[in-house]
Amino acid sequence: MEAQESTDIWFRSHLSLEELAAALDARVHITDVENYWAWVEADLAGIDINISRTHTTAPGKTDTRIFRSGYPSSAFPERTLRHLVAQLQHVGIDPIYLGKWKYLNGNEFDRVVHEEATAQAPKLGQ
Repeated sequence: MEAQESTDIWFRSHLSLEELAAALDARVHITDVENYWAWVEADLAGIDINISRTHTTAPGKTDTRIFRSGYPSSAFPERTLRHLVAQLQHVGIDPIYLGKWKYLNGNEFDRVVHEEATAQAPKLGQ
């Protein structure tokens, strides 16, 4: 079976979009808000990324999405995915989903999960 390529990473966080970009060591070059979405575009080691979520719901109660800027969005290199997951886990974000967001209509997307990354629970006695 062919490996599935993930174009999107999503999770829930109370951190601002700018704080998330800083946690990823990504340099923000655009910040914007429209009727439904808020987003930042940033450079992550030469890859342009978009970090977005709705601003109509409290940050910790809605999904925050990271994807490569441009249309159509292309898959993240595996090394970049692992870096993103590690950096997000470092600031306490858990779980993190990797996969694809498929546009339905309006502001609605279907989320196809390829992988759920969760922090490892410490072993008893450690």
